[in-house]
Amino acid sequence: INHKLIILLNVTLLPSLMFTRTKHKDAFALTCKTRAYANVDGIDRTLAHMIVNGENDSSLFNQDFSALNISAQIMLWNEYGITYGKTVSQTTNERLNVAGRLKLLQGLYSMYLFTDQADYKFYTEDSISIVSSLVHYGHSPNFEFNPSALKFGFGGKPALGLDIGATYEFYPLTDVRTKMVSQSKTKPMQHEYKYKIGFSIQDLGRIKFMKPQNARDFTAELKGDLDFGSLSTGGTTPLSDADDALREKFSMIPGDDKFKMNLPTVASLQGDYYAGKNIYVNSTFNYAFQFKNNEDKIHEVTTFSITPRWDWKWLGAYIPFSYNKYSHVRAGLSLRIGPIIFGTADLLPLISKRDIYGADFHFLLKVPHISFKKKDKNPRSKSKFDVKREKPGKNKTGKSDMPKKDSSPVEKSHKQPKPEKKKKKEHVTPAVNRKKKTRKHIFPRIHIFKKKNKHSANPENRDHVIYFKL
Repeated sequence: INHKLIILLNVTLLPSLMFTRTKHKDAFALTCKTRAYANVDGIDRTLAHMIVNGENDSSLFNQDFSALNISAQIMLWNEYGITYGKTVSQTTNERLNVAGRLKLLQGLYSMYLFTDQADYKFYTEDSISIVSSLVHYGHSPNFEFNPSALKFGFGGKPALGLDIGATYEFYPLTDVRTKMVSQSKTKPMQHEYKYKIGFSIQDLGRIKFMKPQNARDFTAELKGDLDFGSLSTGGTTPLSDADDALREKFSMIPGDDKFKMNLPTVASLQGDYYAGKNIYVNSTFNYAFQFKNNEDKIHEVTTFSITPRWDWKWLGAYIPFSYNKYSHVRAGLSLRIGPIIFGTADLLPLISKRDIYGADFHFLLKVPHISFKKKDKNPRSKSKFDVKREKPGKNKTGKSDMPKKDSSPVEKSHKQPKPEKKKKKEHVTPAVNRKKKTRKHIFPRIHIFKKKNKHSANPENRDHVIYFKL
């Protein structure tokens, strides 16, 4: 809580998923969120003090005060997003990615109150005089302050929202060598990037709500005392009591039957640097559009943060340092243990005596990546000199395609023809057990020629390649 701002927000990430296509260098994602925001702006120190301790402090009675752009907004909504990202440009050590998310917005509840200028005077702890030219006021028909009367419903009409962004990655050009003989060097992008820069604009859009009959814009020009006790009427809920009282005290505008709540639009600039040994440093600047002259809006807070972190496969630690003009400097801590992430953005009130400007806690359960890639039936190398691969010149029965030696008898005058020697049966390892028993040769096989058998019924045996050992 600050003398000019009160902000409450809750973001619940519902089950989401993402899948990538390595060949096309793109990715798709489906996301689902439930979000709730509450903003109170323009409350100066005097008004905040009278609201909290007015009944115990009479020194401010009978004094004229003025406030500018006093507003209070509440909105709850669901988001169903479809995200598409793609690598649009890539070199040996550089990569440019772009992405966009189209969101279906489902408004649940909403309420707002806004006036650009109000002059007020406190007479007693429960009496006040207010003069304002125009007060913008409205809420969704299903919004109630009474928990027993709170109805779950869709107070807003379906709308569309948009998030867009881009990232640039730079990988160092280093001569990286591995222990594998067949892979003496690796590509730069097979290792961690040196730095990454990103830019995004989030939450473009707004949701349309309808107003009930007693919640409309009105003109407040009451120069007499306004006793808060007189606002109590015979309504079924506290909010309906307030609507009936405002309708009796002020003249409402009949044609004002709808309003559009803006989303909390933010422009973000990020930078990430890899220092080595799983240590990174992230810097983020979030600029929140305030829409000060817009009566029906919610907003974020402009924040700058620096976050050093240590990221390993199953463990991670993050220490964010952030600053904004309302809560000033904050230091937090987040931990990642397997798929679980939890922490807070501000630990200083717990370890020091400083004033508490805000509190938060976050928790996330993230399912690891699941690969749907088909397994290769023959995962061995496709090199034609790979000695572990099956000989293309042999059929399944183990017989060679080489022409047989002419064994017809030759007439000799004084010698009998020698009986044909039995050929030594060549051992062929079955295809099933080829991984366990492989024939190793020290000589390479040289490709001599290839002939095609057009009459072969089996398509796999149409090409016959003959190899000779040197």
